[in-house]
Amino acid sequence: MLSLFSKALLRALVCLSLINTPIAFSQSINPQQSGIASAHPLATKAGYRILEQGGNAFDAAVAVSATLSVVEPYSSGLGGGGFFLLYRSSDEFSTFIDAREVAPLDAYSEMYLDESQNVIPRVSLDGPLAAGIPGLPAALVYVSEHYGTLPLNVVLRPAIELAEQGFPVYERL
Repeated sequence: MLSLFSKALLRALVCLSLINTPIAFSQSINPQQSGIASAHPLATKAGYRILEQGGNAFDAAVAVSATLSVVEPYSSGLGGGGFFLLYRSSDEFSTFIDAREVAPLDAYSEMYLDESQNVIPRVSLDGPLAAGIPGLPAALVYVSEHYGTLPLNVVLRPAIELAEQGFPVYERL
């Protein structure tokens, strides 16, 4: 039986081999069409719709994310945050956008401590002091304005239409 260390080492080696594999393939394969994957088919469809309207991959990513906010609000959404790792092949530009939630403007370092400087149990998890300001809405605007080619109102149209007109509800929702 493998030791815990041996298992961890084996996993690390497998991960490293997987990381290096796409690099070799990416230099020899030039895709002839776009590919979009998301957690919901309506979000994927929204991304393709934006590409068909002349948008670029960044526009499609914003459309997919906004649509997920509508069709899967429990796991994706405008009320939360995320991360964007962007790459533009035309000039090999890459960037990272941190769209995580932030503390409210009036937050301060001692707000979860009592008079004796002890942590107040659960106050950072329950109630009004547990609130964070969502980062995703600002990130979608930023990505659209800085990297997209279509106006934001066009990119958001698929999500808006689903929110206004509805979509088939499924058991988990």
